[in-house]
Amino acid sequence: MNWTFLIPIAVGVSGILQGGFNRNMSAPLGLAHSLLIGNVLVLIYSLVFYFGVLKYPEAFPDFFRAKAPLSSFKWWYIIPSICGFIIISGIPVGISRIGAVKVTVLIVVAQMVTSILWDITVDKVPINTMKALGLFFSLVAVACALYS
Repeated sequence: MNWTFLIPIAVGVSGILQGGFNRNMSAPLGLAHSLLIGNVLVLIYSLVFYFGVLKYPEAFPDFFRAKAPLSSFKWWYIIPSICGFIIISGIPVGISRIGAVKVTVLIVVAQMVTSILWDITVDKVPINTMKALGLFFSLVAVACALYS
């Protein structure tokens, strides 16, 4: 079995759990305070991971290893962090206003549309019938979830 399929499942589960827990934390603390706590902890986890990869590079796949100095920073490197901030602040707001199922279905459709556009424009992978059908049925799922 290819265990890589478990990664997107874990990401999907984590996204909803994180959003739900952040929503629950934000009730007594406020969302800004909850995000600060969460992101400081993510910074700590990231630093531990980073220095672990530097100290024991052989223990990690090449994908994780540092390949260029941090001084090679480019302006567009801020885009992933902006996207991450939108995710961690947007999911709790969405869950609190329209519920987890509607948020999840809308996220999946938005991810499908964006991934198809990414494939076409960046990776030069054309859309095929199965992808188009998948997108169509995800739009049907959105309609069912939103109008239920």
